[in-house]
Amino acid sequence: MENKTIFLALFSIMVLLSYFNPSLAIAADLEEMLINEFDVVLKHWPSPGDYNFNVIRGQPRKHLKYLLDCAVKMGAGGNECNIEIRDVFSRNKSFSKDCCRVLVKGGRKCYTEWMKLFFQFYQLNRFSSNAMIKTNETWNKCSNGTESISPFSG
Repeated sequence: MENKTIFLALFSIMVLLSYFNPSLAIAADLEEMLINEFDVVLKHWPSPGDYNFNVIRGQPRKHLKYLLDCAVKMGAGGNECNIEIRDVFSRNKSFSKDCCRVLVKGGRKCYTEWMKLFFQFYQLNRFSSNAMIKTNETWNKCSNGTESISPFSG
């Protein structure tokens, strides 16, 4: 009887230990399985360019046409003003007078809608928490400094 008790005790301890401490072979298989699963997820994860494309593709056609019309209204300014817009929000810089003129020429609604779109993009999404506050501040500074330019109605 004593042998059975000792055997049962040792067997129970062995089962409990194996339950709480899996073998290295199982751990290695689990690790390999997780790495493979992670690789599959990364393959299907959108790149920043894909993400931005999906943001634009998700916009209603009418809204995209409105934004394109706004861009035409604002006219020249192009890449230099886009860089300044980024710097206003990311580096706390201010707009040049030329870019302020471009902004005011398009009108407040046009500028606000562009900013809403910009802050959905991957690269600027991290600044979206204070985007509308900064957008309003920038508009107020630019519109006060360029009162002689009247915006188009939008």
